[in-house]
Amino acid sequence: MKTLYVLTEALFHTAYLVDKISKNKAFDNIVFLVRDNKDLDKELLISLHKKYEGNSDLSIEHLNEFDRAYGGLSLSEIDMIKRFGVPGIPPIGVDNCIVLTSFNSDTIKKMVSADKTLKCAAIFLDCILDDWWIDCFEQRIVNAHSAVLPHARGMFAIEQYLLCASPADIEEAAGATIHYVNSGIDKGNIIKTKKLKNLWELESVWSIKADSYMTAFSLIEEYTNQTDCFSLSDSTPQSHFGPLFLEKNFTKEKRILAQKTFSEMKESLGVCNGAA
Repeated sequence: MKTLYVLTEALFHTAYLVDKISKNKAFDNIVFLVRDNKDLDKELLISLHKKYEGNSDLSIEHLNEFDRAYGGLSLSEIDMIKRFGVPGIPPIGVDNCIVLTSFNSDTIKKMVSADKTLKCAAIFLDCILDDWWIDCFEQRIVNAHSAVLPHARGMFAIEQYLLCASPADIEEAAGATIHYVNSGIDKGNIIKTKKLKNLWELESVWSIKADSYMTAFSLIEEYTNQTDCFSLSDSTPQSHFGPLFLEKNFTKEKRILAQKTFSEMKESLGVCNGAA
């Protein structure tokens, strides 16, 4: 008996991840643990996603419905809607979902520790797990990171890396990684990376993040459908560790500067209006 635990946040963009993983057939059981610190209205979100499923041409009024329901939409999430359409179910609306406010509580620890199946975990989080998770899952925890390691670690990594890197550096870092989790931040052994191929054709830094999200979700979807996933022998140690970026340092000013820097890079490369 194999159980896959999926740990993620109650955010609009994680709905794409949940939608992909919910179709997994490689595991006997899938348990979704979704952190919701906003007390979101589950029934409202289910209704909105069902109503607009697949729609990529939402009016401002309809975007505002999602913005209010989720307590905010990021520019990357708006970009995802326009390019990929609305996913059919919110992250807290999937079957076998446990909504929680902390992954590291004693209640959750007791629950997962009591599960004596072969446990594996796929995670996409905005927080750090306590070390007991690694012991409980015997290291079978894989993180999806929305940048290419080892180049850019942490939160808002590719956006902040833009502010200190060359265009060539960004080409290496834009994309996604899946890697095993250890006690460091994005320091675990790498299973697979994938770079964005259309980087300079994208309109904004928020489009980069949108594509990086989707690339990360596709990598973890493909991986968890493999019969030999979580073998611990399918990875490579990182040769070095790139800079670590923190959410608290990505200020409003840096958000504006990141977009300005990306536009300037495109201009320096002779790229205009999203086309080479």
